[in-house]
Amino acid sequence: MHENGVGGRVGAHCLAADTPALLADGSTRPIGALRPGDRVFGTRDGRYSPTVVIARSTATRPAYRVSLAGGTQVVSGAGNRLRTDLGWRALTPGGERLHLTRGTRVQGTGRFAAPPERNRDYRLGYLWGAVRGGPPVVPEVLARVREFAGGGEPRERDLVEWPTQLGDDWAKGFLAGVFDVRGAAVGGQVVLSSPDSAVFEAVVVALLRLRVPHSVEVRGVRVTGAPAERLRFLHLVGPVLARPAVLEGVQVGGAPALGVVSVESLGIEVEMGAVTTESGDLVVNGLIACADGR
Repeated sequence: MHENGVGGRVGAHCLAADTPALLADGSTRPIGALRPGDRVFGTRDGRYSPTVVIARSTATRPAYRVSLAGGTQVVSGAGNRLRTDLGWRALTPGGERLHLTRGTRVQGTGRFAAPPERNRDYRLGYLWGAVRGGPPVVPEVLARVREFAGGGEPRERDLVEWPTQLGDDWAKGFLAGVFDVRGAAVGGQVVLSSPDSAVFEAVVVALLRLRVPHSVEVRGVRVTGAPAERLRFLHLVGPVLARPAVLEGVQVGGAPALGVVSVESLGIEVEMGAVTTESGDLVVNGLIACADGR
């Protein structure tokens, strides 16, 4: 067993090392890659709130997989606890501990979307979104524009003829670019806007292609639905700028899609990671897991 940080140890509350944890900036990182001092999302007073990792550890443990109705899955140790509508529940029975049963509703947002592949189409889409939707002025956005442009800085006059076919990767990059220069995430709302009618229309087409629920309003295009949809949008398109406000302060809850379908032993041991946070919990793949170090 490998330990780091004050109180770091892998006990009951461990998850597969590749399980995505939600960082305080709205992006994700595998739990096995977290370090003391990292800021992540936990909860406080029934609402999502940033917290700090104060210890971490890794080990190899027997693996169990919990599957939920909407397709969310996590792999963890048998004693790992998830927050449900009934309180904390371990994955499996053991002694007198309360455990998950079929139909128990776990609290959280639901599984995260996979990040975009930064291939040629994604990079081109990002340049169109950031330059035609911009201009980009924030240093992080400018740095990505120059990286994707091969060191240069394309101008709007260089991007005149729109692509005839918009693939998924191009659409993801385009939305990320527009969001980085014209997007807002305030009070849990995600909005994209542009004074350029062609850009505005392309935003709507891209959202439709990626099946992101939205509404067209006077101030722009708003991503609609539960917090899970807004997180899905951010993870799906991969903007460079942090957007913690999309979840911070939002009331914690569950959904029918988070009902337990099964808990099964995988019959193997896998590398596990565990962290302790100041809040005692952590959001992993859209579920709230225990992180109290006990």
